[in-house]
Amino acid sequence: MAQHGSGFESRKKIFLDNELSHSGQPAASAGSSVGAMPKAWRSKELTDDHAWVRELSTEERKGLIVGLAAFENSGKPLLQSSAQDFPFDNLVQLLADVRQAVSSELGFVVLRGLPIESLTVERIRALYWGLCNHLGVLRPQGVKSELIGDVRDAGGNYRSASGRGYNTNARLDYHTDMADLVSLLCINAAKAGGESRIACSISLKDEIASKAPELFEALCRNIHYSRKGEESPEEAPYYAAPIFSERNGFFCCRYVRNHIRYAHEFDGVPHPDDYQVEAMDILDRLVASDEFTFEMTLQPGDMQILNNHVILHSRTDFDDFEEESKKRHLLRAWISTPYSQPLSPALEAAYHDVGAGAVRGGILGQQFDEAKRGYTKKAAQFHGMPYRIPA
Repeated sequence: MAQHGSGFESRKKIFLDNELSHSGQPAASAGSSVGAMPKAWRSKELTDDHAWVRELSTEERKGLIVGLAAFENSGKPLLQSSAQDFPFDNLVQLLADVRQAVSSELGFVVLRGLPIESLTVERIRALYWGLCNHLGVLRPQGVKSELIGDVRDAGGNYRSASGRGYNTNARLDYHTDMADLVSLLCINAAKAGGESRIACSISLKDEIASKAPELFEALCRNIHYSRKGEESPEEAPYYAAPIFSERNGFFCCRYVRNHIRYAHEFDGVPHPDDYQVEAMDILDRLVASDEFTFEMTLQPGDMQILNNHVILHSRTDFDDFEEESKKRHLLRAWISTPYSQPLSPALEAAYHDVGAGAVRGGILGQQFDEAKRGYTKKAAQFHGMPYRIPA
């Protein structure tokens, strides 16, 4: 356990006092980002303004069904399809709105009203696949290298060395995933709980940098992450990366404390030092505070899209229905986009490629086969994206 000196209590008091007196204006940071970055925000700004919800029009909803029917008439399996097989001709403005929202506005958007109410789960999956492919290239998730994942309670143990949150009903720590965009499509909501929580890591970075520069510096140093048993045969079971990094004025937060917690179990992997532990404790407390955390309830037909580099996300625990058909069920996609920001070279072990607009990220897993590689190559060509990584 980290041993803290008297400086810890004084820094803790600074943050506690700040919660009572903060004006609501973002603090100045050490080396604030420049360029086309999303805006820094705090929760009150989202409570007062619902600009983060983008309602689909009747014509857009019809266009999605027409595009889905065109794909189904092609007879192609999903892995052999591309965005061209889903001719969502009237979604040009919607896709432009998504790009603007995640790149230069709040860093996230919720598309409300996808027409899933009369579709089977497999048709919903196909519709989601098509829409995600218009945004970019799907990246693999988990040990099975799934390109569309199912988020539902399967009795998993979140706090085990190999545990993952998506297959439990547990409250999740705030974290980031491994892609440019992280998306969820709600099919069924829980009986109670399961609310989505998000926070802006730019605002958190600004707050920590202005109040405790030595802790900000600690978050900018490499720390080790376990891959939780989901590495490919070519990967080490752990990697090192900073929590906060920046390149050419573009800020990125990479944070999964549940993975950091287990990395030191591997031979030769050091524990986080005292300053890193203290900095993570402060980050965890700030991100969960009312000032920074924003909670939303995803409804069936809602598609949440987050800029993973600047938005941390979490979920409350939930109680589910007994009936299988009513149980909480969301689909999850990780997406590389042609308009993504450059990443620090310090993130190369995590993302495998740090170039702007490149295919990168994902959890390669153990089932990234030739069919999935073929899909990735074809999707990258469609979007004009460099594809330089082994999976």
